[in-house]
Amino acid sequence: MATTGDEGLCPLPASIIDPIGDLKFPVIPDAIIATLDAEKLPPEYKGKEVVFEKANIVVNGSDYTLGATTVGIMELSEKGLRVTPLWSVSDDAMTMRMTFHPKNCFGKPISDDKYREYLPEGSKGVDNDVLDEAVARSRDSDAVVADVEIAKGVPPSPGRPGEVRLMFTKGSEVGERQDDGSINFRERGATACVDEGDEIARLIPPTSGHAGFDVLGREIPGEDGKPAVLKAGKDIRATGEPGETIVYTAASPGMVLYRDDTLSISELLEINSDVDLSSGNVHVEKGSILIKGTVTTGAEVTARESVVVEGVVENAVIRAGADVTVSGGVLMEEGGIIEAEGAVTAKFMRNATIRAGGDVVIGMDCVNCDIVAGGKIVAGSDKGILNGGVYVCGGMDVAEMGSPLGARTHITLALPLAEGEDTEPRARKLREKIAELEKFIGTGNIKDTLLLAPKEDRGILAELFKIKALLFRKIAELEERKQAALAAQGEELSRRRLKARRTAHAGVTINIGDRSITLSKAEQASKFHWNQEKSGIAISGI
Repeated sequence: MATTGDEGLCPLPASIIDPIGDLKFPVIPDAIIATLDAEKLPPEYKGKEVVFEKANIVVNGSDYTLGATTVGIMELSEKGLRVTPLWSVSDDAMTMRMTFHPKNCFGKPISDDKYREYLPEGSKGVDNDVLDEAVARSRDSDAVVADVEIAKGVPPSPGRPGEVRLMFTKGSEVGERQDDGSINFRERGATACVDEGDEIARLIPPTSGHAGFDVLGREIPGEDGKPAVLKAGKDIRATGEPGETIVYTAASPGMVLYRDDTLSISELLEINSDVDLSSGNVHVEKGSILIKGTVTTGAEVTARESVVVEGVVENAVIRAGADVTVSGGVLMEEGGIIEAEGAVTAKFMRNATIRAGGDVVIGMDCVNCDIVAGGKIVAGSDKGILNGGVYVCGGMDVAEMGSPLGARTHITLALPLAEGEDTEPRARKLREKIAELEKFIGTGNIKDTLLLAPKEDRGILAELFKIKALLFRKIAELEERKQAALAAQGEELSRRRLKARRTAHAGVTINIGDRSITLSKAEQASKFHWNQEKSGIAISGI
């Protein structure tokens, strides 16, 4: 027996075929379905059996007969022959469909067992009840029952990824405690105080994926969950074996820090009063500060790590190398600033100036503030409103932007520029130099200025104008570099969102990339994002 890798046809013309039975009905394997004209059969087929796999045809050149390798409908033409199976498999091999006939080409009924026998070898996921019902329906109605889905594959299920579960057990009630006693430090930006022996975190291992299969019986491996990463830093104990849950506890009292996938305990200075004129400013070169009162007007607090204020911050300066968490509000009608390399969290903010390397999380509203956040600005409650002010961030999730009264609210979606890409400080210095030059040469054009100047001053003025032109060229070059850096960030920028869960009011200005829009009407439950294909700002529903 020879097998040929044909292109889907047995290259014998219909004119040499003498069918046995009615070929309007399915032909079946293991039966002679036609005889061949011996005189017209090409010599290469005589005396042997040739299987055309893709055409599902068997040519027997010894007894000049034709057979099929599957149940299906015979198609004949002068170009060739093929048997099209009654079953078909989807491109992804996850479903199989079948057409049912009341009888075969010999006029005999096809039983449900025969249909199962004719399925591809190794078929899996067949619904026998559906198949039996379709066979009975075709037989009882003496009609074709077409395109019945008889089998489904089972997709693989991925393993659950590993999880870092950060626990909140003792210490100051900072941040939002969850029902299970945990707190999501990464999203909330809160800092917790703990005692020695407190459980701080658990590293939950991933689970293995479960394999699936397609309707042809081929196994589809399931992807294992990816492990999470959590490192034990200063004064953290980790207990447990690899592959099992690892528990992290505090080896000393202090403040929990979670940065760069690493947990550590910071030394803690506790101040059991307000920070005001009587206590003096507070600066620590290492560790964190817990203030159990208010930071009052004119006070300064600086910490190498985190700062937690259980009261209010009033017109004060706070600088932290990690997070700043204020259990009360931030009031800065008379000045002040909070600068943190990590997150800044507060219940509410009024006229506040905030510079955060991470998220800025507001429990309630934020009024007339100047906020720059390397992460997101989040106001999670129904009262989470940004009412007036300037906000620059890498994402936003608030209840409302602006107000019905049209408070001027400017929101910019921006990504932090890499080192060397932030050209604005250099451009600012160049503009200052130009302003100094214009004090001497004015702002008019060169020709008019030189004509009006005394002859002896024209040479000097001409040189000053050349310097001014050079400064403008340098500013243009810096702007080009800035735009190139922004363009390179386009793909990442398109994944970020500015979300108003309830309303973005008319009058709110949205800036993304080099585009800006001011809302002429309120947008309900909307998100704003960068459309990279159109190089513009897109608005869509949540």
